[in-house]
Amino acid sequence: MLVGRDYGGEVTRVRTFTSSVLGPTDRGRELGEQHGAEIARTIAAYRRLFAARATRPFEVDEWAERAWATIGELAPTAAAEVAGIAEGARVPVREVAMLNARTELLAVADPTGGVSECSTVVALPENGAPVAVQTWDWYDAMAADWLVWTIPHPDGHVVRTVTEYGVLGKIGVSSRGIGVLFNMLHHSDDARAEDKGLGFPVHLLSRQILDTARDLDEALGQAFEVSTSASTSLTVVEASGRSVSVELFPGGPGLVQPRDGLLVRTNHFVSDAGAPGCLAASNGTSSELRRTTLLHTFSDRVPESPGHVVAAMDHHAEAGGVCAHPDPAAEPVLRHATLATVVVDVTARELHVTPGGPCGR
Repeated sequence: MLVGRDYGGEVTRVRTFTSSVLGPTDRGRELGEQHGAEIARTIAAYRRLFAARATRPFEVDEWAERAWATIGELAPTAAAEVAGIAEGARVPVREVAMLNARTELLAVADPTGGVSECSTVVALPENGAPVAVQTWDWYDAMAADWLVWTIPHPDGHVVRTVTEYGVLGKIGVSSRGIGVLFNMLHHSDDARAEDKGLGFPVHLLSRQILDTARDLDEALGQAFEVSTSASTSLTVVEASGRSVSVELFPGGPGLVQPRDGLLVRTNHFVSDAGAPGCLAASNGTSSELRRTTLLHTFSDRVPESPGHVVAAMDHHAEAGGVCAHPDPAAEPVLRHATLATVVVDVTARELHVTPGGPCGR
């Protein structure tokens, strides 16, 4: 178990797993064997979510097969690990592919974009180490379906990622001092996947960067090399003190640089490249409000510690609250909450993870 710190004096625990030093297929098989029940539960949860979110005809099995074909074609190393997970968990491989392409499949099932989620702050103080914190907001029904996965590679490289059971990666940090933070976006061109096909799954790109990038430049190179069919902001931070946010979308990407040592991401496009097709307004004003709140909080001084950021994220305005709690009036499968608060420590190459929101609930 990994001890997570809430920077308020209390200690919590989160679900963790450390792989043996194995290649992709064997590593996946080991994870599947150890967590078959959790993977099956996560598959079932996403099937319920697709049914609840679909705004047009959507055949899950057909799109899961397309996801598996796409992963095999575009990301063969990831495909080997996905196949290993499926074998170990004794589930069809298309089901694990579905999990790893869940962002792309949700964009097909519901082009309107669903909920607005996740807030990220990267601070680059002049005389201190980079500070990187994000809330991971998702569906409350999946609050038990994630873990911190530590992945030691045969060459000695280590990746740590907060991810869902069966998904290869999401938020994370590598032993090379590269951190990746994750915010979903929604673009008008996301709906084109039904005709043009699925692109490179964004969760697999995050894991690929963590696995292989030696610096920020290599991470950016990888992001520019792929074509995506669903929009996401990957914010990359380097232990040396550099950071940039890559807005991935069909026809992109766009880049967002820190300003005055601060980079704040929520769920709308900020770059000139992505802004014209942004659909965030279809989900209300939450994304703009959260970003404005965090920028205003740090307008006088760049935060120098994760505690400063977490305290600012303990924000519960009725409209645009950074710390999200389930709405009891909503359909249970669609209730939205902050599932985890994650500090990405690129200096120590560690993750500090607290279940729930910055308020500790």
